Amino acid sequence: MKFIKHILTSALGSVIGIVVGGTILIFIFVSMFFGGLMTMFSDLEAGNIDAYDGEANVLVVNLNAAIVERGVEPFTFNIFDMSASPQIGLDQILDGLKRASEDDKIKGILLQVDGVTAGPSTLEDIRRGLEDFKNSGKWIVAWSETMSQTGYFMSSVADEVYLHPNGGMELLGLRSLTMFYPGLLEKLGIDVTVLRGPNNKYKSAVEPIIRSDFSEANKVQLNALLADIWDMIRTGISDSRGITPQKVDDIAENILLRLPSDALELGLVDDLFYEDERDALLENLLDSLELSTLSFGEYTLPERMFGFDLSDPEALVAMLDEISAEAPDNDSSDSDPLGGEIAVIYAVGGIESGAGDATTIGSVTIAAAIKKARLAPDVKVVVLRINSPGGSALASDVIWRETILLKEAGKHLVVSMSDLAASGGYYISCAADKIYANPTTITGSIGVFGIIPNLGGAYEKHLGLTFDEVSTHSHAGKPDGLFAMSPFEIAAYNEIISDIYDEFTSKVADGRGMTREQVEEVSRGRVWSGADALEIGLVDELGNLSDAIEYAESLIEDGPATKVYLPEVQDPFEQIMEDMMGVRAGLDALDMLGTDSWVIDEIISVKKMIESGDIYQTRMPFSLHFD
Repeated sequence: MKFIKHILTSALGSVIGIVVGGTILIFIFVSMFFGGLMTMFSDLEAGNIDAYDGEANVLVVNLNAAIVERGVEPFTFNIFDMSASPQIGLDQILDGLKRASEDDKIKGILLQVDGVTAGPSTLEDIRRGLEDFKNSGKWIVAWSETMSQTGYFMSSVADEVYLHPNGGMELLGLRSLTMFYPGLLEKLGIDVTVLRGPNNKYKSAVEPIIRSDFSEANKVQLNALLADIWDMIRTGISDSRGITPQKVDDIAENILLRLPSDALELGLVDDLFYEDERDALLENLLDSLELSTLSFGEYTLPERMFGFDLSDPEALVAMLDEISAEAPDNDSSDSDPLGGEIAVIYAVGGIESGAGDATTIGSVTIAAAIKKARLAPDVKVVVLRINSPGGSALASDVIWRETILLKEAGKHLVVSMSDLAASGGYYISCAADKIYANPTTITGSIGVFGIIPNLGGAYEKHLGLTFDEVSTHSHAGKPDGLFAMSPFEIAAYNEIISDIYDEFTSKVADGRGMTREQVEEVSRGRVWSGADALEIGLVDELGNLSDAIEYAESLIEDGPATKVYLPEVQDPFEQIMEDMMGVRAGLDALDMLGTDSWVIDEIISVKKMIESGDIYQTRMPFSLHFD
């Protein structure tokens, strides 16, 4: 009895200690957290940007914040140094540029872009938003100390482009670099079983595991993709700067751009200016107005933090009304109105079974969002915005089924493809009434593969572990991830791969109104640019999300349509607390060691793919990174 009493007393003491200690830590965290926020806000002012006094007349756009598809969280939080890093959604960038074009106080934009870490389709959309700003009658001046290739592509849209006299600029073309692992796997004693089926010669996600170089089929699709993306960059620069596309190619091929003076002589910039000379130019453009600058990050920050502009009295009243309103009815059903005729559903990230988040397409989450739109009596059109390399074949099929049910319910489905809508991303698109893609969207990749790592050899070689088994049947427990499959087992599982592939191509044929033979010609795992996908019938029109929404509005007969956005976003402060636990800490630790964020993302995506329990993947065959 005393022993039990002692245990209870100790447990109670521990609980009290945890509560007290936790409370202290919370106070410490909150103070450091808001310190991190202040650091973030001050970072937004980098580049001698004045504090906003309500009278700013020039927006400074640097695009240094992390660009995500949908602006859910205004920042990411590093729990190790309690710092906050701003991030902004593509939707918020485009909305901010549109608002600035209609803002009488804003006379122009200073583009101060060193580089932009974003996919080609995202670059297209932002550049188009800047062109729309110019078309409103306002000016854009670009100046930077250095400009990477993407930075110059974005800057070239400006009316005038300037470079620091001792700065640097890059224009060298594009490449795709891949690391191949067979030599490493052999040294480690790891064997990998690859299931690809007979018709997936372009499905090259498995090549780094089974080859030491690109296959000819993979080179064909990679060259075609890079050519289309480079054409976007070359054409944009050529049209904006009034130089021939051939001249842009010559600059890249012969490394003609070496010094700032070269940029001037080649016509890539208008002059070489120091910062004070730049400011004098801006003052001149403002006529009698005194130069007052405001960062684009701060211009859009109220919307990113609170979902609306705090200077808007009506929005503020609406917020207060919402706060004072009674709690929502927990008994509400899926068939309740959503408050809009058009439901815009964001599907971003790899496709997995289960719940998703802002960076993962969970079949449960996205299927539930489509179902909610299907059952809502006021929703007439769904615009499905997809930015995904694909993922689980099963999860893709779960989401596809909901798109079919939506159409059977008499509602329209419009798809807008972002940087990626490949493999599983195309799977969930193919039933749409109309598909929009940017010219540089990466899509297609209609195919299936499976990867099964066999780690038994590594365990024996490096850890001295051995294995033995007894079983009732020859293939019980296979594949087990320990030892290679037999030829008979590989043939059996390849039959499953072939069946999934046939199912995939059948659904594409039905959705696109094509024959199986036509689909087979453009499938076999090959990726296509949006421009090429239009020619072969995989997409219907070139355009971005705004174009897709505009088309959706044309389908609504009874006047202007209101929009609702799904899935519902998580409160950013709740997300921060979740990030303090689990995988975020590990990612931040790797980041502190100097590992590039895209490498970390790749490691995590491969880890998820292997651990998903789903052998069969409809996933894009490679990753492309642009900087």
